[in-house]
Amino acid sequence: MTRLRLLVLALAALAALWAGPAWAGVRLECPGEVGQGLPFLARVVADEAIGAVRVQFGAVRARCVPRERNGRWEAPVLLGVGLDAAPGPVRLVALLDGPGGPLALEREVRVAARDFPEQRLKVAREMVHPGPEALARHELERAEVRRVLADTSRPRAWGREFVRPVPGGVSSAFGLRRFFNGEPRAPHRGLDLRGPQGQPVRALAPGTVVLAAEHYFAGRSVYVDHGQGLVSMYFHLSRILVRPGDTLGAGDVLGEVGSTGRVTGPHLHFGLSVYGELVDPTPLFTGTIRPE
Repeated sequence: MTRLRLLVLALAALAALWAGPAWAGVRLECPGEVGQGLPFLARVVADEAIGAVRVQFGAVRARCVPRERNGRWEAPVLLGVGLDAAPGPVRLVALLDGPGGPLALEREVRVAARDFPEQRLKVAREMVHPGPEALARHELERAEVRRVLADTSRPRAWGREFVRPVPGGVSSAFGLRRFFNGEPRAPHRGLDLRGPQGQPVRALAPGTVVLAAEHYFAGRSVYVDHGQGLVSMYFHLSRILVRPGDTLGAGDVLGEVGSTGRVTGPHLHFGLSVYGELVDPTPLFTGTIRPE
């Protein structure tokens, strides 16, 4: 072995001895595989105090502030895999500062393909072929929704508890390939939950009402921003009981089940946006995802 080789090895060993203890106990946790259209939880955990964590996953750039819990520091972030995401590996990177200086933690999350069944529904003709005035209204409503979902500036309000908005079972699952009056339309990017007319609808988690309006397709709708890129959506309500700016706790009533908009009967369409990606909300209130 040459002297140069020995010198390189010695320097590497010294660097490891200097840097290792300072960053001991810091790790990035996340699932190794996530199906198309599903949310997942990533978390940086440290034994010592760390600064804000910046997370990169595909096109998403997220920022989370660590909190101390049970003697260690945790920075959880909810992320999502799009319904149309290509199967294969995606890099997840967490950048942070701490006692050992800047650090980049990296994991690979593999996107798994999923099969989704078809659903065929019959609705009023104008809900499949809206006139010019209705289309113009719909475009204005879409722009307003895009603005709401693009704002990820609020700090995290969600914690360890997620609440099922209504107790009823699923009538239409997330991801269904939908046909209205025999014509193909966009996949179902929400979850339809059974409920009788007038049943109370409860907030998924603590948050702020950022939009409450009546939309052409979604009917009477409420959007709640839970912070750190997480927004829940409640459609087809018969009554809206909140206003923009209202602060809600987990389980607070925000409206009542109805049949407004494009529907075949009373139910709640429950949607979830994670940094602008619409994903299946089911894992949040079934306990599959536990933030803390």
